[in-house]
Amino acid sequence: MTEKTTPNMSQRYFGVPPAFDPQKGKPVLEPEGKGYGYWVGGHSVVFDPAEDKFYLYYRVRHPLGRGRGGKCRIAESKDGVKFTDIWEATKEQLDAESIEVGSLIQDPLTGKWRLYISYQVPGGTWRVDLIEADHPKNFDPWHHRTVMQPEEYGLAFVKDPRVYIVGGLYVVFVAVSARETWAEGESGWRHPLGNDATGMMTSPDGIYFRNFKYVFEPGGGAPGEWGRFRARINSIVHLPPVYLGFFDGGSTAYDNYEEWCGLAFSHDLERWTRVSTNGPWIRSPHGCIRYVDAIIVKDEIWYYYEWTREDGSHELRVNKVRL
Repeated sequence: MTEKTTPNMSQRYFGVPPAFDPQKGKPVLEPEGKGYGYWVGGHSVVFDPAEDKFYLYYRVRHPLGRGRGGKCRIAESKDGVKFTDIWEATKEQLDAESIEVGSLIQDPLTGKWRLYISYQVPGGTWRVDLIEADHPKNFDPWHHRTVMQPEEYGLAFVKDPRVYIVGGLYVVFVAVSARETWAEGESGWRHPLGNDATGMMTSPDGIYFRNFKYVFEPGGGAPGEWGRFRARINSIVHLPPVYLGFFDGGSTAYDNYEEWCGLAFSHDLERWTRVSTNGPWIRSPHGCIRYVDAIIVKDEIWYYYEWTREDGSHELRVNKVRL
């Protein structure tokens, strides 16, 4: 807690994150083409104080008919804005149809770096694999081990991991198939509730994830509430006394790939309350503000996010705000 946030206690508001203007964000990475379907993002950012560097995982995506998520990379930076690639993997090395969101973290006990990466298996569904190394530049994409298989939890898919270590316990938020995707009204008309939810898994070692529970789901709420169709938590930060979750929200299936950012809070990481119900917390004039990955570095929150350009492609931006 910084000196700037402490006086808020006397003003009777707690754990309120500073908002950011996405139009004033600085571009970090550009897509490889123009137009809808050319995206760069699906990212994970960590700051290593020992090396005084930022490390960024991101995937490069092309339109559906041109290979989708064909490769992913890790880049490093001293200032959190200008990044240099130090590692790359392709979907052929993972034996994948498409690479998606990954989560990068360093184990505080062993010092090993871990990359939890989600991808779609050929002709199948999404799962999460683990790659380990002594440094992010040394990950070997040929040696990856599945740690989250959807069938083991009775799910249609598991993807987009967000990995944290809380009190020594690995806590992972994942995008999963919703429990209920349709609801039927009194007249018999069926309407969609949503097609993705957020689940939580825990593990003492970050390898064996034996439990799963739903923690944030689509549907429900009051009529007309914004964002009820999607419920994908992308990152969390701890601003005592609450955890804040930044989630991708949307109102219909048309919002898929062009979601806006919503805000939720929790006291225990399991029971989440939506704050953004009348509209998104952050929105863009051209399309999405999605995959918001927030980290606290010293007295600032750094927000990394996918941003839709005027031509429909997505670039990766960063915006930092003082606490």
